[in-house]
Amino acid sequence: MAQSQSMSPAPARPRKRKKRSTARDMFLSLAVILIPILLLSWLYTNNLPDYPVQAVDPAPALAQARSEAPYPVYVPANLPAGEGGWTVTQASWVAQGTMSRTGDGPSGTNEWLWGALDPTQTYYAVNQSDGPSRLLVERVSRKGNQDGTSTVNGQQWQRWISPDGRTRVLAREEGDMTITVSADATYEGIEALASTLTSR
Repeated sequence: MAQSQSMSPAPARPRKRKKRSTARDMFLSLAVILIPILLLSWLYTNNLPDYPVQAVDPAPALAQARSEAPYPVYVPANLPAGEGGWTVTQASWVAQGTMSRTGDGPSGTNEWLWGALDPTQTYYAVNQSDGPSRLLVERVSRKGNQDGTSTVNGQQWQRWISPDGRTRVLAREEGDMTITVSADATYEGIEALASTLTSR
């Protein structure tokens, strides 16, 4: 009778140990991703063309606004212009029912906008609207918060400040019209511009 041979199991193959990721490997992986991004960012930010400020003549838009607006239209007066002075960069009038400034349909309000760069290249804006005061103030202040009051030429203005503390706004109601003066500047600077406003 033949003896049965016992079959011994084949020796198990040693498992390959997974190579652990090291801090060096992670750094190299990040470098592969970040270096091209940083390089592209540097190329774009350092090679952008230097566009000069486009000055505009506010007179035509102002004349149209004053002939059509159901409220007095204000604009700063006697600001020094030219080299080292103020540069008007925006002046536009949107009558109710005409295409809105954003181009998304007819405007529900009559809106006047005047904007300019001061000698330090800080942008200041004067906005007027006969829509709900709250909507204009929220838009200009970027849903900011009330921040006290200012008195300019004997008139009281509400102060508003944007959530990030960058933009400050003076707002005042006059009948059905709301006017705002805003800038990324101090209240004193905005008050100085508001003091020059005239509707004549």
